[in-house]
Amino acid sequence: MSREIVVQFVQEGDVCTIHTGSPVLGDIVMDYSSYPEDARGGNSSILLLSAALSCYCGSIRAALVARDIPFRAIRATAKGIKRPNADGAMRLASIDISVAVEADEAYAEKVDHCAAIIKQCLITASLFEGIDVKHSVRRA
Repeated sequence: MSREIVVQFVQEGDVCTIHTGSPVLGDIVMDYSSYPEDARGGNSSILLLSAALSCYCGSIRAALVARDIPFRAIRATAKGIKRPNADGAMRLASIDISVAVEADEAYAEKVDHCAAIIKQCLITASLFEGIDVKHSVRRA
């Protein structure tokens, strides 16, 4: 079953607004008015890394909850590598997601099991064919 998701982008002057349609996210506003042209790049890459990080951590969280594993926190970092393609255009070439699950030692084996079964999420699986995506999960 397919499902359509609509996100809108509006730029008025130096203010860009992404209307997410999400009651949780609301609108994302990027006000470039006090930034020179050469300092305005990189935000789309940050948004893509944020989406991958949020989705993958959500999948880890769902696996923990499904197995009744109490955890105090999930902390994660997404690192992207940009490099020029064959034509010299800059591209996001890889994403490395590192996740730490703060849980008691008694649940270490179950946390490891969750890390082993959650290979992808909707976002990273969607990107996987074109971008090298790596994940690592550890108990904090």
